[in-house]
Amino acid sequence: MNVSWDSTNAIRPIWEKGRHSILYIPARLQKNDTEESIPLLPWFETILQEVPEEHRLGWVFNPGPVKHSRGRKPSAVRPQSEWVDKIISRIGKRAGIIVHHGDESIKRDAKYASAHDLRRSCAQRLIDAEVPPVLVQGIMRHASFETTKKHYVAGDVQKDAQSLRLHIGTENP
Repeated sequence: MNVSWDSTNAIRPIWEKGRHSILYIPARLQKNDTEESIPLLPWFETILQEVPEEHRLGWVFNPGPVKHSRGRKPSAVRPQSEWVDKIISRIGKRAGIIVHHGDESIKRDAKYASAHDLRRSCAQRLIDAEVPPVLVQGIMRHASFETTKKHYVAGDVQKDAQSLRLHIGTENP
């Protein structure tokens, strides 16, 4: 919700001739209040480049109001990210996409897909593509890989074993 084509106060893609594309993130949108740039992920760049250059103005994502589709008067204000998060969570729940099963012994309900799960799946796709952990950490904008690993990367010992064998060059017995 904070990605813009042209606002210096928003997250924005930057393409410079002869350089790799990046995603600029202003300090005011970071927990650590630090301006940062990260590589623009190829699959995200592909989506962005589908938009003709003459239409690359204002917000990249500008969803319409849901209230209108429910027969209520739409708000004239652009939806905030917290509101969009709630809508995505509702969609996850209605679709029955469970990301964590509940546990009655500790009175924990099942958790359904949310906007944050999109971030989690991005990290997992990077790990699955064998992107170096320090690069995944940077893209996720974490101070340490342990944070990335703890919150976003489930880990798969079989994939890790295969990767190790590929890098070392030994055959699986």
